[in-house]
Amino acid sequence: MLKKHSYLIIFIAIEIAIALVSFNTHIKNNWTLLSVFTALFLIVTPALYYLTNKKQTEFTFWFIFYSVFKITPYVFEMENNFFQVIFQYKIFLNIAFLIFLVWKAFQFIRNFRKAVKQKDNMEQDEYSIISDSLKKSIPFKKLGKMISFEVCSFYYCFIKWNRNKTNQNNFSGYRESGVSALYIGLMLASVFEAIALHAYLISQNRIIAIVILVLHIYLLINLIGHLKAIFFRSHLLLSQKIVIRYGLFDTLEIRLDSINTIQKFEGDYEKSNELVKFALLGKLEPHNISIELKENIQVSLPFGIKKEPKRILLYIDNAADFLKTVGSRMAEAQDFDSVCLELDGTEPVFVI
Repeated sequence: MLKKHSYLIIFIAIEIAIALVSFNTHIKNNWTLLSVFTALFLIVTPALYYLTNKKQTEFTFWFIFYSVFKITPYVFEMENNFFQVIFQYKIFLNIAFLIFLVWKAFQFIRNFRKAVKQKDNMEQDEYSIISDSLKKSIPFKKLGKMISFEVCSFYYCFIKWNRNKTNQNNFSGYRESGVSALYIGLMLASVFEAIALHAYLISQNRIIAIVILVLHIYLLINLIGHLKAIFFRSHLLLSQKIVIRYGLFDTLEIRLDSINTIQKFEGDYEKSNELVKFALLGKLEPHNISIELKENIQVSLPFGIKKEPKRILLYIDNAADFLKTVGSRMAEAQDFDSVCLELDGTEPVFVI
């Protein structure tokens, strides 16, 4: 843990040391030295951190730099400081940042409309289009994923109301699972809790009451968005792979030739790094399909969590048909491979 974040720990230690030294009366009374230490704190140390730590993400660096920028005027006296001018006009920097966000929003809308018009691939749904558009608009991967989750949550909560076209290759996962009642019950409990807490806290502390109310509304939007995403995003079975779509989870593609076993499974399980269940509420949500892979694969979960499981659990409404179809597709693939092996070393064969 310490080794992984060693550069960050060293950076923080240096910044603290610079801040402590700058409290010296001699430095405070000398505007030249004060400006030098401000430059070390604000520019030099973050720049060295960026240049020496190549493994960091762009989002991490800009978050650290922005944090240092916000802290600097509270650590160093700005009167007669060389950097006083910058912080006097920081409102313009905030405006520039707002313009940057508006421009990125414009880029996202443009990419989204373009993708929707060109949408002719059954493997893509709105979630994939929004995620891809945001990745193109925002150069910072982690920030893009965070914003993508929030945008998709609001999109499915407020905008998405029509079901996409489906065929025999699409399999839903909500009609018989009972997740609708589970999430609706959870949302009702959240509403009652919000009302009760707000009524109690509004007379005690108005600010805390408003903050908690906003958090409850935010939670409610995410729950509704996730539930509607479960309704509108169906799993897809193609000739060579399974496309798993569950709520606001990232799409997962599993190649049929990477599957060791796939079977019906409704039993209990133990949590481990080798297992991922497509269920936001964990064991509260049911599962009836178990997919064991030949090798570990990377799975991206909400909130930036990544795992490399070898076993996947999920729920499919029509599990029997799903397993039958997957089995036939895998058998066809194996037959094709055996034919290819038989033809290996012979003259090319063409079928018209």
